[in-house]
Amino acid sequence: MEKKISVIIPVYNTEEYIRDCVTSVLEQTFQDFEIILINDGSQDNSGELCERLCTEDQRIRVIRQDHKGVSVARNAGIDVAKGKYLFFLDSDDIIHPQLLETLYRLQEKNRAIISATEFCYVRSANFQKFVNWKKEQDHGKNFCYLNQDKARKPSTFAHPRLRLDAIGGKMILSEAIGQMRFDEELTHGEDTLFLHEMIANGADVTVLFRKWYFYRRTERNYGKEYSVESCKSRWEVQRRLRDHEWNNNRTARAVYEEWILLCEIVLWYEMGRKNQDDQLVKYIEDLIKVEKKSWLYSQVDWGRRIVFHLGCVCYPLYKIIADFFHWYHHTLDLPRELRGK
Repeated sequence: MEKKISVIIPVYNTEEYIRDCVTSVLEQTFQDFEIILINDGSQDNSGELCERLCTEDQRIRVIRQDHKGVSVARNAGIDVAKGKYLFFLDSDDIIHPQLLETLYRLQEKNRAIISATEFCYVRSANFQKFVNWKKEQDHGKNFCYLNQDKARKPSTFAHPRLRLDAIGGKMILSEAIGQMRFDEELTHGEDTLFLHEMIANGADVTVLFRKWYFYRRTERNYGKEYSVESCKSRWEVQRRLRDHEWNNNRTARAVYEEWILLCEIVLWYEMGRKNQDDQLVKYIEDLIKVEKKSWLYSQVDWGRRIVFHLGCVCYPLYKIIADFFHWYHHTLDLPRELRGK
């Protein structure tokens, strides 16, 4: 029988966290769901824990595969999901017990293709201490609706409150996904590309202003954020977003995507130097030279280009100025319903 929601959880070497993650779903106020655990060739006890959880609740099922990466795992979950809506959750994160109910009711009311909630970032050591469930009576009232055009504006899509570049905490109408899948060639940023393509194809978005997706910051996931492999993958994603705007004759948006890419490059460069990662530093130095030769770089206004140059030599001062640029652009360009939230 079709479930209302399919919760898709890729699992790879998260034996410490998987039970907390699944428990946070089982304790939802909305109970018409299935949980799909995709064991992506875990080398610790995650696989055994998934099998045990499957025997404890008939709504849980397990897919087993060799280690092929999170994109392949999520795609496997999409292929077998039976829910009207698909909800994406990472196996080291947890969700507030009212989240599925609230997003489901917003989906049914607004008929949006995507619904999302805010992230709450918590260091792993403080995770249990920090999470304090408080049930709210008017939890579904504080939200905004973004049509396709508003949602795909670079300043909206990249806004830190919305996190439209991350799949965690997103509920998506299953039939709208159709044959779309995560790019299995990408190791990082695949969810950014997936969501951008959905919105570009016409998806609208409802955003719940509650920090009800608890993202666990661990040394493992933090360290993987800044490597040559991750930065190459993220550069490819951002390049595609930029070129998509350019190829559709949205020059101003393409230039802003270029500015976002420049800010990312500066951050990667700073982290490479901070972590004394000579390989990453060399890669970014070569990338900076290539980017400066691009035509879209020449279209970025001179003030931002100066800020970019500053970021390559004095990151603390750059950060202050770049944050102002982002704040100013968001203030001008964000939809009215988002301003002041």
